[in-house]
Amino acid sequence: MNIIKVNIFSNLEKKKTIFLNNVIENFGSRIIDTLVHFPLEMARKNLKEDFNLADINKIITLDIKIIKHIKNFNRRSPYKIIGEIKSNQKIYLLYFNVYRNFFMEKLQINKTYRITGKLQFFSNSFQFIHPLNILEKEKFSEYEEIEPEYDLLRKKINKKLFRDLVKKNLIVFQNHNFPKEWILKKFFKDEWLSFKNSINNLHIPPKNINNNDIENLRERLAFDELLSNFLIFNKLKKKAKDQNLFRIKDFSYSDTIISNLNFNLTKDQKITLKEIRKDLDGKKRMYRLIQGDVGSGKTIISLLTIADVINSGYQAVLMVPTELLAKQHLEYFQKYFQNEKIELLTGSTKEKDRIYQELKNNKIKVLIGTHSVYNKGIKFKNLGIIIIDEQHKFGVKQRINLIEKSLNCHTLIMSATPIPRSLSFVMYGEIDVSNIKTKPEGRKEVTTSIISDKQINNLISGIKRKLEKKEQIFWILPNIGDENSEDEKETVTTRHKFLMKIFGSDVSIIHGRMNKEEIQINMNEFKSRKTKILISTTVIEVGINIPSATLMIVENANKFGLAQLHQLRGRISRSNKPSNFVLIHNHKLTDIAKERLLTLKNYNDGFKIAEKDLFLRGSGDLLGTNQSGLPKWKFFNPFKDYKLIEKVKENCEAILKDRKNSQITISFLIDSFYKENSFKNYLSA
Repeated sequence: MNIIKVNIFSNLEKKKTIFLNNVIENFGSRIIDTLVHFPLEMARKNLKEDFNLADINKIITLDIKIIKHIKNFNRRSPYKIIGEIKSNQKIYLLYFNVYRNFFMEKLQINKTYRITGKLQFFSNSFQFIHPLNILEKEKFSEYEEIEPEYDLLRKKINKKLFRDLVKKNLIVFQNHNFPKEWILKKFFKDEWLSFKNSINNLHIPPKNINNNDIENLRERLAFDELLSNFLIFNKLKKKAKDQNLFRIKDFSYSDTIISNLNFNLTKDQKITLKEIRKDLDGKKRMYRLIQGDVGSGKTIISLLTIADVINSGYQAVLMVPTELLAKQHLEYFQKYFQNEKIELLTGSTKEKDRIYQELKNNKIKVLIGTHSVYNKGIKFKNLGIIIIDEQHKFGVKQRINLIEKSLNCHTLIMSATPIPRSLSFVMYGEIDVSNIKTKPEGRKEVTTSIISDKQINNLISGIKRKLEKKEQIFWILPNIGDENSEDEKETVTTRHKFLMKIFGSDVSIIHGRMNKEEIQINMNEFKSRKTKILISTTVIEVGINIPSATLMIVENANKFGLAQLHQLRGRISRSNKPSNFVLIHNHKLTDIAKERLLTLKNYNDGFKIAEKDLFLRGSGDLLGTNQSGLPKWKFFNPFKDYKLIEKVKENCEAILKDRKNSQITISFLIDSFYKENSFKNYLSA
């Protein structure tokens, strides 16, 4: 590679190999893209001249001379290679299911190799079983005592080739001309290094690097990444037109609906509706986030908002994460909008061309759907508002493509996963926030219990009592499982078999491997109470409304995120009946896992749970196990780095004040972390 002609923003070599294609797909097409990411861990190889019993079960590296190859007797027995170190101490290298000829060539007798592996002691001999790394004597100069391990497992990227690519690209990186330091002195920690040295030490760690050093490298680069993020927000904000082109003054339609409701809006619902109306009639277009705990009544607020938008001659879109939820919303909206044309658009919708045409000529007033509503073929006549429900369930590009349908229309985002104000700024930019904390009148709190998986049989009598009262039950598990597997435990399919033996046709099942028709049939049977117990994965997590369901059992509860469990609990607090939420855990719980489950037992308030989750390090995530809606942060960790946010904002403002002299820095930071074509696809700003 000619260093003079390329720089860190140059594209990778244009060789059409599977390896490079996979690198480009997973990391990016530029040199810098292979460097701005955090290794999974630093593998310490521990080069030693000698070893003893104290090294057993540890990763060590030895210079081993190959003495002998021993052919395995049968397929089950290992292929053995005997080696010895300088002190004549012998060590066996064991391989299973390998070809002898390959290893006769790879590890030649009387040659010395630097071999890394986990030291084992068995049958009175020291062993490396399937050594981790082998280096020929001629390449000892390339040995790395500490080697970064990258997240490549599911990316189909060869570990050695990627490591070689990173080292090769670092040569270009080290020769780059970097802008002067951009972090203000008052924010620059003594233990931080420059951007250049941070990236360099991350990929070629010094021998004496420790965990604190690694964390300092990550934190410094997290500051840079967040700064880049805020600079992008500023760039997007300059492009966006804040002017309200869809001004709404008449709120009579929503007032009429409110007067006919068979319940009263809560205090927080009224406040939120007032804030939305002020936005709709304001000078600037609405860009608002509604954070409402599960079951707090966000859907009726979205309906009332849409009512006034369509009454003023505009169209509205409601985007939801699942087809089940889209159909449920359609039924709900049709009760109130009997004279307005509402359509459902999902992946399985048949009459797409007709819907596209009727959107174009303004016949359809409200479109409810999944990610299909962002299809490029859709053109709206007069789109006035976009409402995104449970936005974190969508990929970033899906949300952006929808918002690009009408850059100037009102945008309302709804989430049942509360996040602190500082993090909402990181996710959405300068967005107005409404919080709905009060629950509708008559809703009873759910009683949460925690039991061990050894107590499952005790639940059966409790289920029978619920069924006698004509109430229904959800039973949730994390894995679908395999019907033909005899030894697999605690899956949707095996639990379904188990409960069918006890409750027969009262038991139904839904999961992601079933086709949409099957899911819908089983869901409808559960809704109409033909079945009483529904075994499911988290497909029912968001928005499903079954008021007669008063018991939810979550098996393997320790495998779910805190917020996800709270979302699930919200499925059974939909009536005035006492409800129970039972968390079944593996009895071998860690202290952190116990603390997380106890947080859920002790708190029913999603805002409080989110706050607790933020401070439980490594406790899952604010958005459950699905983070597809969050930016794919490379270094920034919302749970560790939330205290950096205000500092980065101030640093960003300082850079922008001197925009003329800071243009090189601004471009460098944005280009380092985000590719040009990703700007418009960044978040939903």
